[in-house]
Amino acid sequence: MSKIRKFFPILVIVCIIFVFFIKNITPILKNDNYIVSQAEDKKEINKNLEPVQKDEDLNMDNSEKINTVNKKITIFISGEVKSPGVVELYSEDRLMDGVKKCGGVTDEADMNRINLAMKISDEGHYIIPKIGEEIENVKDKGKETVNQTQNLNDNKSEQNKENNKININNASLIELDSLPGVGEVTAQKIIDYREENTKFKSIEEIKNVKGIGENKFNNLKDYISI
Repeated sequence: MSKIRKFFPILVIVCIIFVFFIKNITPILKNDNYIVSQAEDKKEINKNLEPVQKDEDLNMDNSEKINTVNKKITIFISGEVKSPGVVELYSEDRLMDGVKKCGGVTDEADMNRINLAMKISDEGHYIIPKIGEEIENVKDKGKETVNQTQNLNDNKSEQNKENNKININNASLIELDSLPGVGEVTAQKIIDYREENTKFKSIEEIKNVKGIGENKFNNLKDYISI
């Protein structure tokens, strides 16, 4: 009994030290930065594995957008160029790009009346004038004519002056094709319509032909008759 009393204070001290040690080690475990829940860890991993759009893909997307806007067009260049003819360009190209494809201008080209920096339009006809050549000031469907104040010429409207209208009831395919804004396909549709409907009763009736709306009719009405 005396021995127990002798060691009792020592046991008490040991117990106090043990309790103190347990209380201090628990916060360390709670604050351990390496403890991460499994769910959170997977989210981070999946986030890192998500596909990232590469620069190549971005460049491809941009290229597709550019191609949509900058589409291929076809124009006809004649006059004072070395190799007149039909050339294929892009809608964002300028007249000088077409002239280059035609071998450039001749020595007799009137460069003072040519705006090589101007934009071009699909199905356009561009005539490079000769020095001293006189060209009438004619406009057709918004296309400009090459003269002292303009640089383009549409030969279709030049052929169809106001006092020389084409009778759409008896005109040939070639004559109809010469009308401003009318190609060979539309010219054939005009002929088919007049044959199916016993000719046109008025020039306004041409609007019933597929492909000829109000705007195109306004460009045609001064050049046609019945």
